Amino acid sequence: MKNIFLFFIIFCLNLIPLETVAQIKSDDLKDFQLTKEEYSEFKTFLISKNLKVKDTIFIKYDFNNEKCWDQLDLHSKKYINKIVSNFQTHISYFNTSFETAVAYNFREPGKRFNKLKLWDETIIIDSDKILKKLIFKEKVECGTSAVILADGSYLIYEKDPHFELLNLHHNYSGNKF
Repeated sequence: MKNIFLFFIIFCLNLIPLETVAQIKSDDLKDFQLTKEEYSEFKTFLISKNLKVKDTIFIKYDFNNEKCWDQLDLHSKKYINKIVSNFQTHISYFNTSFETAVAYNFREPGKRFNKLKLWDETIIIDSDKILKKLIFKEKVECGTSAVILADGSYLIYEKDPHFELLNLHHNYSGNKF
Protein backbone atom coordinates (compact mmCIF):
# COMPACT_ATOMS: atom_id res chain seq x y z
CA MET A 1 0.00 0.00 0.00
CA LYS A 2 2.88 2.35 0.84
CA ASN A 3 4.43 1.73 -2.59
CA ILE A 4 1.18 2.53 -4.38
CA PHE A 5 0.78 5.77 -2.44
CA LEU A 6 4.40 6.77 -3.15
CA PHE A 7 3.94 5.94 -6.84
CA PHE A 8 0.75 8.04 -6.89
CA ILE A 9 2.53 11.05 -5.33
CA ILE A 10 5.42 10.80 -7.81
CA PHE A 11 2.99 10.43 -10.69
CA CYS A 12 1.03 13.53 -9.62
CA LEU A 13 4.20 15.58 -9.16
CA ASN A 14 5.23 14.73 -12.70
CA LEU A 15 1.95 16.16 -13.98
CA ILE A 16 2.64 19.55 -12.42
CA PRO A 17 4.90 21.71 -14.61
CA LEU A 18 7.91 22.76 -12.63
CA GLU A 19 10.02 25.56 -14.03
CA THR A 20 13.36 26.40 -12.58
CA VAL A 21 13.98 30.02 -13.33
CA ALA A 22 17.09 31.67 -12.03
CA GLN A 23 16.19 34.27 -9.48
CA ILE A 24 18.13 37.42 -10.26
CA LYS A 25 18.72 39.44 -7.12
CA SER A 26 19.49 43.14 -7.15
CA ASP A 27 22.90 42.31 -5.62
CA ASP A 28 23.68 40.32 -8.78
CA LEU A 29 23.27 43.39 -11.00
CA LYS A 30 25.84 46.11 -11.53
CA ASP A 31 24.71 49.49 -12.82
CA PHE A 32 26.67 51.78 -15.13
CA GLN A 33 26.16 54.83 -17.33
CA LEU A 34 27.45 55.43 -20.84
CA THR A 35 28.39 59.00 -21.73
CA LYS A 36 26.45 60.62 -24.57
CA GLU A 37 29.43 59.98 -26.85
CA GLU A 38 29.68 56.32 -25.80
CA TYR A 39 25.94 55.79 -26.26
CA SER A 40 26.15 57.37 -29.70
CA GLU A 41 29.05 55.04 -30.56
CA PHE A 42 27.01 52.09 -29.27
CA LYS A 43 23.99 53.00 -31.45
CA THR A 44 26.22 53.61 -34.49
CA PHE A 45 27.79 50.19 -33.95
CA LEU A 46 24.41 48.44 -33.84
CA ILE A 47 23.21 50.27 -36.95
CA SER A 48 26.45 49.32 -38.76
CA LYS A 49 25.52 45.68 -38.09
CA ASN A 50 22.02 46.31 -39.53
CA LEU A 51 20.46 45.87 -36.08
CA LYS A 52 17.50 47.76 -34.67
CA VAL A 53 18.00 50.32 -31.93
CA LYS A 54 15.07 50.35 -29.52
CA ASP A 55 14.38 51.93 -26.13
CA THR A 56 15.57 48.81 -24.32
CA ILE A 57 18.36 46.62 -25.68
CA PHE A 58 19.34 43.29 -24.14
CA ILE A 59 22.69 41.79 -25.12
CA LYS A 60 24.15 38.39 -24.25
CA TYR A 61 27.94 38.49 -24.65
CA ASP A 62 30.29 35.50 -24.59
CA PHE A 63 34.06 35.67 -24.30
CA ASN A 64 36.79 33.78 -26.14
CA ASN A 65 38.47 30.93 -24.18
CA GLU A 66 35.45 30.20 -21.96
CA LYS A 67 34.92 26.71 -20.63
CA CYS A 68 31.29 27.07 -19.59
CA TRP A 69 29.83 24.78 -22.25
CA ASP A 70 32.80 22.44 -22.80
CA GLN A 71 30.96 19.39 -21.43
CA LEU A 72 28.30 19.88 -24.08
CA ASP A 73 30.93 19.29 -26.80
CA LEU A 74 30.88 15.60 -25.81
CA HIS A 75 27.29 15.26 -27.06
CA SER A 76 26.15 14.53 -30.60
CA LYS A 77 25.86 17.14 -33.32
CA LYS A 78 22.08 16.65 -33.36
CA TYR A 79 21.84 17.30 -29.62
CA ILE A 80 23.98 20.46 -29.77
CA ASN A 81 22.07 21.78 -32.81
CA LYS A 82 18.79 21.29 -30.92
CA ILE A 83 20.08 23.44 -28.05
CA VAL A 84 21.30 26.07 -30.52
CA SER A 85 17.90 26.08 -32.21
CA ASN A 86 16.05 26.38 -28.90
CA PHE A 87 18.23 29.31 -27.83
CA GLN A 88 17.61 31.06 -31.16
CA THR A 89 13.87 30.53 -30.71
CA HIS A 90 14.09 31.95 -27.18
CA ILE A 91 15.61 35.21 -28.48
CA SER A 92 13.34 35.36 -31.52
CA TYR A 93 10.24 34.92 -29.36
CA PHE A 94 11.37 37.76 -27.10
CA ASN A 95 11.99 40.02 -30.10
CA THR A 96 8.52 39.43 -31.52
CA SER A 97 6.87 39.93 -28.12
CA PHE A 98 7.93 43.52 -27.43
CA GLU A 99 7.80 46.61 -29.63
CA THR A 100 10.16 48.71 -27.52
CA ALA A 101 12.76 46.07 -26.62
CA VAL A 102 15.14 43.87 -28.54
CA ALA A 103 17.61 41.12 -27.64
CA TYR A 104 20.89 40.28 -29.39
CA ASN A 105 23.46 37.55 -28.96
CA PHE A 106 27.10 38.64 -29.38
CA ARG A 107 30.48 37.08 -28.82
CA GLU A 108 34.03 38.25 -28.71
CA PRO A 109 36.09 37.41 -31.82
CA GLY A 110 38.24 34.29 -31.65
CA LYS A 111 38.25 30.58 -32.39
CA ARG A 112 38.45 29.16 -28.86
CA PHE A 113 34.76 28.60 -28.29
CA ASN A 114 32.83 25.42 -27.72
CA LYS A 115 30.55 23.99 -30.39
CA LEU A 116 27.46 25.62 -28.91
CA LYS A 117 28.88 29.07 -29.66
CA LEU A 118 30.77 28.22 -32.85
CA TRP A 119 27.82 26.49 -34.54
CA ASP A 120 25.27 29.21 -33.76
CA GLU A 121 25.36 31.33 -36.92
CA THR A 122 23.03 33.92 -35.40
CA ILE A 123 25.63 35.04 -32.86
CA ILE A 124 27.01 38.39 -33.96
CA ILE A 125 30.77 38.76 -33.66
CA ASP A 126 31.99 41.91 -31.96
CA SER A 127 34.82 42.04 -34.51
CA ASP A 128 36.20 45.45 -33.49
CA LYS A 129 35.50 44.75 -29.80
CA ILE A 130 33.32 47.86 -29.56
CA LEU A 131 30.89 46.23 -27.11
CA LYS A 132 33.77 44.82 -25.07
CA LYS A 133 35.31 48.30 -24.83
CA LEU A 134 32.05 50.09 -23.99
CA ILE A 135 30.06 47.61 -21.90
CA PHE A 136 31.54 44.14 -21.43
CA LYS A 137 34.89 45.20 -20.03
CA GLU A 138 35.36 42.35 -17.56
CA LYS A 139 35.69 38.81 -18.87
CA VAL A 140 33.45 36.42 -16.97
CA GLU A 141 33.00 32.66 -17.33
CA CYS A 142 29.64 31.70 -18.92
CA GLY A 143 29.11 35.11 -20.45
CA THR A 144 27.56 38.33 -19.33
CA SER A 145 24.26 39.97 -20.17
CA ALA A 146 23.37 43.64 -20.21
CA VAL A 147 20.22 45.69 -20.55
CA ILE A 148 20.91 49.12 -22.05
CA LEU A 149 18.30 51.86 -21.81
CA ALA A 150 17.74 54.86 -24.12
CA ASP A 151 19.42 57.25 -21.66
CA GLY A 152 22.65 55.21 -21.80
CA SER A 153 22.25 53.64 -18.37
CA TYR A 154 22.72 49.90 -18.22
CA LEU A 155 22.74 46.90 -15.93
CA ILE A 156 25.22 44.04 -16.14
CA TYR A 157 24.42 40.48 -15.04
CA GLU A 158 27.54 38.32 -14.96
CA LYS A 159 27.70 34.55 -15.38
CA ASP A 160 24.46 34.39 -17.37
CA PRO A 161 24.75 31.31 -19.63
CA HIS A 162 20.99 31.14 -20.36
CA PHE A 163 20.32 34.87 -20.93
CA GLU A 164 18.12 34.98 -17.82
CA LEU A 165 18.37 38.76 -17.81
CA LEU A 166 15.54 38.76 -20.38
CA ASN A 167 13.22 37.69 -17.56
CA LEU A 168 13.50 41.16 -16.03
CA HIS A 169 11.56 42.69 -18.92
CA HIS A 170 7.88 42.82 -17.92
CA ASN A 171 8.18 39.43 -16.19
CA TYR A 172 8.96 37.79 -19.52
CA SER A 173 8.99 34.02 -19.09
CA GLY A 174 9.66 33.18 -22.71
CA ASN A 175 10.23 29.83 -24.30
CA LYS A 176 12.53 27.87 -22.05
CA PHE A 177 15.21 25.92 -23.84
